[in-house]
Amino acid sequence: MASTTPHTRPVVTAIAFLAALLALAYGTYIAIRYSGNHLLVRAFSFRETQTALTSYWACRDGFKLAYDTPVAGYPWSIPFEFPLFQWIVSLISCPLGFDLERVGQLVSWTFLIACALPSARICKSLFSDRWPVYFAAFCAIFFSAPLHLFFGHAFLMETAALFFTLGFIAYTISLIQGDRTMRTAVIAGVYLTLAILQKSTTVLPLVPIFGFWLLAVGWGEIMADKARARVLWAGVVAIVIPFLIGVLWAKYSDVVKDDNVFGSQLTSKALMTWNFGGDRLDWKLWLWVIWLRNFDRNLGGWLGIGIVLGGLALLDWKHRKAIVAGVVLFLLYFMVFTNLQYVHEYYQISNEVFAIFAVTVALAGAMVSSNRVLSAAGVVALVALATVNIQTFRTGENFQSMRAEHGPSDPVLASAYFIRDNTDPEKPIVVYGDEWSSEFPLYSQRKAFVVMQYFKEYDAVVANPAKYFNGQEPSAVLVCRDARTPEFEEKVKSGFKSTTMKRLELCDIFLKG
Repeated sequence: MASTTPHTRPVVTAIAFLAALLALAYGTYIAIRYSGNHLLVRAFSFRETQTALTSYWACRDGFKLAYDTPVAGYPWSIPFEFPLFQWIVSLISCPLGFDLERVGQLVSWTFLIACALPSARICKSLFSDRWPVYFAAFCAIFFSAPLHLFFGHAFLMETAALFFTLGFIAYTISLIQGDRTMRTAVIAGVYLTLAILQKSTTVLPLVPIFGFWLLAVGWGEIMADKARARVLWAGVVAIVIPFLIGVLWAKYSDVVKDDNVFGSQLTSKALMTWNFGGDRLDWKLWLWVIWLRNFDRNLGGWLGIGIVLGGLALLDWKHRKAIVAGVVLFLLYFMVFTNLQYVHEYYQISNEVFAIFAVTVALAGAMVSSNRVLSAAGVVALVALATVNIQTFRTGENFQSMRAEHGPSDPVLASAYFIRDNTDPEKPIVVYGDEWSSEFPLYSQRKAFVVMQYFKEYDAVVANPAKYFNGQEPSAVLVCRDARTPEFEEKVKSGFKSTTMKRLELCDIFLKG
């Protein structure tokens, strides 16, 4: 088993920080260079445009708890997360006249960079005076991971939720290690509150773990001091109150969604089976998602596995426990939110960080070893992994999609711009054949009902669209993709009573007048 020295070699620290800075510089270049190109990457445009749509209408109609995401008919509010990220984007973009898409993407990347702050505190708490090497190694892998190079500057709130989650972890570790000050508890509680409100799936699996961990280490104090125990009240402030705030928000958002006919199909209760469902033992989950999508693409595949196994074999028990903890937390999210993790690649932003932590502990543990050969091997492996990550990103499908230009002739934009330029901006639109994607509402700058095929009143929308806009007649009906059948379009014309029709590559657009 390798031993470690209290003082690492300066050259090791310097190389680790250089690797981290180069990875950060490359990621920042990518974020700036390709900002504005992201939202129409087909595999992920659904969620990005939905997030952007909320920001856009916050600019137009103001900020409110029952915020507008006008994609599901009237009333326009179907809240899921608390829109902190969306509001930040609006507050920067709208008053200053900056492009909404670019601001959203750069705010996302800024939150990813900010993750370094709580990560540094975590490394200080766990690795004492050797923390700079662990921190630098973590940043080198974190900022070079293809998942972060692509989704780190997507118009998504995932990086904001990750930042708040890491802040919660950092300050809760301080509580667990003996800091019982109310200041630390309040900061941990604020971070957890923001994480739950911003995106609950990013942090919820950690709440019982850190709650019971704090309870376990403070049990003696609680038995001795009863209700006066500082650790008890620290836990209430840091964990219990934020969790209750999250529950209240979920209840409130469900009440608001219930006012919308389609929104009632999107409540927490309605989606419970989907959110927590899925086959945990499905080979496709373990091969395609956990291995190929995560370890193979973001941790060098067998290189990452070799680093983890090497750390388990060669390092001391403190490092082994940290490596195992990282791997377990990484896998935990797949077991809790199986369907969500399987379907949505960007959900791995919530848990890839723990796999990165496990690899970091193995690498940095070797780098600070008194064994010069092991230390050199750790340095070489760190540089190799960061290099492999960037090369994997540059040759991957996501990077090629990011580089694609989407001009006015893009099929989605052509249909959306036609609506924007030829219809009344005060009137809504109806869209069929696009699930309930926000692409057309966002780029047409119109409130809409994008009708999903499984909507329980699908035929009623076709027959009487005004019913779903509080009696207001829509200005246009778009029938797109596979919905464009002669039989269905006859029903649309009959219900909408259109007078003209524009046929475009992606959609047939029915208009009045």
